Amino acid sequence: MKSNASDRLCNIALLEDLSPENRRELEKLCTWHVYDVDDIVFDSETDSREVYFVVSGAVRIVTDSPYKREKDEQVTFAEISSGNYFGELAAIDNLPRSARVISTETTELASLGGAGFLKLVASNPSVSLKLVKRLAKIIRSLDKRVAELSTLSESERVYSELIRIARPDPINPDNWTIPNMPKHNEIASWAGTSRETVAQVIGDLARTGVVERRNFGMAINDLQRLRLLAKSSH
Repeated sequence: MKSNASDRLCNIALLEDLSPENRRELEKLCTWHVYDVDDIVFDSETDSREVYFVVSGAVRIVTDSPYKREKDEQVTFAEISSGNYFGELAAIDNLPRSARVISTETTELASLGGAGFLKLVASNPSVSLKLVKRLAKIIRSLDKRVAELSTLSESERVYSELIRIARPDPINPDNWTIPNMPKHNEIASWAGTSRETVAQVIGDLARTGVVERRNFGMAINDLQRLRLLAKSSH
């Protein structure tokens, strides 16, 4: 689906130093799209070169899980929210896409052709510097993800993911909670494992009292024990 271009590129962090006039000119070069939940923006190994600005909504960058036992099992590398962008690697190196991008909610994107993006970068030092910083951040993030996937067991990765999404309880800050518990397949995607493994790990944690289901969330009754199980440095 496509929508009419709206004056929203000012919300894109990469473009914040451009003048309003330059952003409006850039808008005219973009194609505007609206994606529903779980729509595929592009798949891995495809030859598209567009760079996408997330005007509203969010997308998830995924690849097939190396532990894949079912068709929909995948590993999540990143989530890109409103104000950010993605797809720049293919525009830069002119190679096929290295991952799949899926919308996680109703999402509006503005896509700019690869040649147009390279021209934008070459003619705007502030944009090129932001791009370099983002690429450095991607490298650091992927290094950490690869280390987690290669050195931790599947169970340890599930423990680590539960710790990552846990937050201090607003009523009792000494306790930790996951207010809105993700589905098992979502946790499996981040942990690089199967939903069956996630269900088994959470079940074992519940039986030993480390965690406890509460309505749509989960209470972590023994965060220290969970950290020890995850071999976490948190």
